[in-house]
Amino acid sequence: MLNEVNRSVEIAYAICAILDAYGVEMEVHADINTDPDFKSNAALKDAMGYILGMGYVFKAKPYAFASSNCADMMV
Repeated sequence: MLNEVNRSVEIAYAICAILDAYGVEMEVHADINTDPDFKSNAALKDAMGYILGMGYVFKAKPYAFASSNCADMMV
């Protein structure tokens, strides 16, 4: 799960110059649930700290549209 977060941050870093040029704030969406009843919640604090530490806006399920609407469809 954290490897997936790392790849998302790498991609965000690669395209941030383009988004900065147009004044778009980068959000990194993690496929991690904020509900402690889900197993993915164990990685929430680490993922949030990493993404925020890199200077990006952090979003997780159910507030992250990319993971809430797209990630489950791609599996």
